[in-house]
Amino acid sequence: MSLALQNQKDSFGANRTITIQGLNKSYGEHSGAAGGHIHYIIKNVDLVIHGGEFFVLLGPSGCGKSTLLNMIAGFISKTDGRLRIGDAEIDKPGRDRAVVFQQADSSLFPWLTVRQNVEFGLKMKKVPKRERRAISDQYIDLVGLTGHDDKLPRALSGGMKQRVQLARVLANDPEILLMDEPFGALDAMTRRTMQKELVRIWSQTKKTVVFVTHDIQEAILLGGRIGIMSQGPSSKISHIYEIPLDYPRDVSAAEFYEYYKQIQAHFDE
Repeated sequence: MSLALQNQKDSFGANRTITIQGLNKSYGEHSGAAGGHIHYIIKNVDLVIHGGEFFVLLGPSGCGKSTLLNMIAGFISKTDGRLRIGDAEIDKPGRDRAVVFQQADSSLFPWLTVRQNVEFGLKMKKVPKRERRAISDQYIDLVGLTGHDDKLPRALSGGMKQRVQLARVLANDPEILLMDEPFGALDAMTRRTMQKELVRIWSQTKKTVVFVTHDIQEAILLGGRIGIMSQGPSSKISHIYEIPLDYPRDVSAAEFYEYYKQIQAHFDE
């Protein structure tokens, strides 16, 4: 591990905690209006995500997982409740948070090479060229794209594009990675490879990761804790599962299957 990565890993042990208390997001008329009715997307969400942990939000499609993630990102405003990082209330996007989306095509600049995409945020921050090069080298290598740095996105596979998106996010050094089903559009083999890569990268950087999925197996493969979101509307965190299995995790292991059965039974109920 490089000295820069080691220093980064040490600093992330003191990541700020994400604290969510009585969080609501609604649309429609407010209850004070005559004849009004409030439609809640999420209601009374309480959750604490500790700095440096890998936390998974798991639930069926349409339950509000992405809404909650975008509220943490600062893209969507809350209706009421508390939503804080450390002691600061979240009311807008910030450099301490970065989002990795499902479709890398929509976030990469097609006219820029892999390296230029990774360095884009650094260039906007006026980081000197030599320093930008060193940082992009580090993260291009970290995501396994060494030798592909001069390629344009159109020359890359879906999995490689997701690696570029992840490298660009990491190069900007956010404290928190917010990942909205980032592997959902990939084929099964590429998805499994990217899951392994993400665990490896997280284990080296120890950034806080909040990962959204509706796939139980993916949740158990990745998460240190899994928060189950109830079916919407008025979704909330109905249960949290601790997953103390060592990484990398084996889907064929008996312990893995036991957690799978337990969580599947939760949804069957």
